[in-house]
Amino acid sequence: MLRERLREILRGTSAEDLLEPLEELLVGLIERFNSVRILITGSLARRRFVRGLSDIDVLVIVGYDIPRDVRFELATVKDVDVEITVISEGELERALSEGREFYVNAVKYGVEVYPAGDPRG
Repeated sequence: MLRERLREILRGTSAEDLLEPLEELLVGLIERFNSVRILITGSLARRRFVRGLSDIDVLVIVGYDIPRDVRFELATVKDVDVEITVISEGELERALSEGREFYVNAVKYGVEVYPAGDPRG
């Protein structure tokens, strides 16, 4: 399922060649954080990705409190930066109720690529 969802998101973009390395990155995040859900957000989710200008935004949702120093990280997939945000389900609910724009847009426009279950989809 993960691969199929990524393939759908990447299809027709200048990021189609990122399928395998992006999938590897996401599987690593799923395993490392015991993720509940993962959303691809930002320009890629909105089909506005521009190679060389855009990054890939990933929201990792977990079922436990996450320390502040682990919430944000950067990775690179080929020549594209990946911004990873990790948040607990409870904190996400609070952020949404407070109208925090990043999270509201992530949930509203993001594409879920991983629901709870097998990390390989």
